[in-house]
Amino acid sequence: MDVVTLGEALGVFAPSPSGALHAGGSARFAVGGAELNVAIGLSRLGHHVGWAGRVGDDAVGRAVRSVLRAESIDDTHVHVDPDAATGIYVKESVGLGRLRVSYHRSQSAATKMEGAEADFDYLLSGRILHLTGITPALSTSAEELLHQLMSEAARRGVTVSLDANVRHRLVNRRTPTQLLAPFLSAADLLFLSAEEGEELLGIRTATDAVERFADLRASVLVVHDASGAYAVDQDGVTTVTARALHVVDPVGAGDAFVAGYLSGHLRGWPVRQCLHLAEVCAAHVVTVEGDHEGFPAEAEAMAELGVTAPRAER
Repeated sequence: MDVVTLGEALGVFAPSPSGALHAGGSARFAVGGAELNVAIGLSRLGHHVGWAGRVGDDAVGRAVRSVLRAESIDDTHVHVDPDAATGIYVKESVGLGRLRVSYHRSQSAATKMEGAEADFDYLLSGRILHLTGITPALSTSAEELLHQLMSEAARRGVTVSLDANVRHRLVNRRTPTQLLAPFLSAADLLFLSAEEGEELLGIRTATDAVERFADLRASVLVVHDASGAYAVDQDGVTTVTARALHVVDPVGAGDAFVAGYLSGHLRGWPVRQCLHLAEVCAAHVVTVEGDHEGFPAEAEAMAELGVTAPRAER
C-alpha cells in the first residue's frame, strides 16, 4: 500500500442545474469527504490506496463503498454501522460565485470511530498515513483514535501527512488551535490553507512560515490558496503560482492539491515538482462540477507536466 487514509465519507447533494435547493427541483448525488477525495486522487494517479472509516448500513454508505471499489481503492477496513447513518451535506450555489454548504453529520456513523475497533497494522501498512483535522473534531473517541494512531506511526517510522482542514462548526467548546495543536506538531508532512496558516500558526507570510517551521516536526510545510502555494523545507522556500482559471466548483481543490503533492512525494520528486503536480490536480478539479470528478488520470497529469516516465520505482 502506498497510502492509507482514515476519515469520514459523506453523501453529497447538489441542485442540478446548479443553484439553490428548492421543492420540486432535482439534485445530483455523489459521495465526498476530504480523505475520500484524496484517496480517489491518488488512486487515479496510479497509487495503491486504502480508505478506512465507518459508514451506515444505508443507501449512502453503500454508495460510498461502491465508489471506493470503482476507483480501485481498498475498502476492506470500512466498518458498516447498523445503528447510525452515513453523514450527508448539501452544496448550493447562491450567486456571485459563492457556495452555501449545509452539513448533516451529527451522530453519524463516523462519529463512532474509536481505537478499540481500529486495525493499526492495516492503517500503518502504507508508506504514508494521511489524516485531516476533520476527524478529531467529529467526536472525543475519534480524537483519541488519532492521538493513538499518530503516536504509533511515529514509533513505527510511518510518514504521517496531515491536512488541517479546519471545520469551525464541528469544534466543540474549543478553538481549532486548541484541538489541532498536538496533531500539527506531530505531522511529517503538513498542509494548511493560507487562512488556516494564519489562524493556527500565526503565519501571514513565507517568512513567518520559515520561523514556525523550525518548531515543527514536519519535514515539509505547505501553505496554499487560490493564487498558488509555497512549501518550506530544510532548503528554504519553494513557490508555485496557480494558473488563471474559470472556477466551476471550488470544493475539493485543497484535497486535489494534497493528493497531487503526495503523489510527487511518493515518486521521490523534489519539492518544486511536487508543487507543480499539486497545482495541476487542483486546476483540473475546480473546473468541473463535483468534489473529485475532475481529478486527472495519471497519464493526463504527467502529459501536462511533460513527464515521460510517470512512475517512480518502488
